[in-house]
Amino acid sequence: MKKLILSAAVIIAAIGANAQNKIGLQAGGAFSTYNVEFGNTEEKSDSKFGFLVGAVADVDFGNSVSFRPELNFIQKGGELKSTSNFTGGNVKSQDETTLSYIQLSPNFVYNFPAGTGKFFIGVGPELALGIGGKYKSETVTTVGNTITTSNDKADVRFDGKKNANDADLHLKRIDLGANAIAGYTLSNGAFISAGYTAGLKNISPEDNTSFKNSGFNVKIGFLFGGAKK
Repeated sequence: MKKLILSAAVIIAAIGANAQNKIGLQAGGAFSTYNVEFGNTEEKSDSKFGFLVGAVADVDFGNSVSFRPELNFIQKGGELKSTSNFTGGNVKSQDETTLSYIQLSPNFVYNFPAGTGKFFIGVGPELALGIGGKYKSETVTTVGNTITTSNDKADVRFDGKKNANDADLHLKRIDLGANAIAGYTLSNGAFISAGYTAGLKNISPEDNTSFKNSGFNVKIGFLFGGAKK
């Protein structure tokens, strides 16, 4: 996977060397969630904001179709809240997981003119390489008039280790998904786009447990050389 990501970077750079193609930079934000299943229990996290920055290229195939690969650094994860009650009190917990990835999105898009630029819509697979992350949890226990707060922090390790006897969160390094994008490119090359990724791979190494990423993203960027109408 590391070789694939490196090869993608070389290919995107090579695309930009051809005057018929476009290469650019982009940045934006990701609003990610995750689904966890263990046994008969399923939980979906609240959305968490993360940053996104990377490179994008545009290869014109003609007939309004183009190849639009992206190579991004992106933050994913989510926030999970829960409350449990017992006689005389309750326990509230909030877990926040931040996952950092290098992500390759080789999209095929359809373009159609609109105003001084063009709209585009597309789909493609998504391959991501986990490079690090953080996990933190806050638990507030209330018993009568007594409130106790505890905080825990740990690292996310993309080593696929099973039954690890430590406080860290262990996940599989490689993530796979399906991606859909839509956006608008001005004639000068500036663009805005939005996308959605549905996680297809279970990245939990544990038996009878599933962990899948998903989320939206919004990006602005510029394709050097302008965009064809």
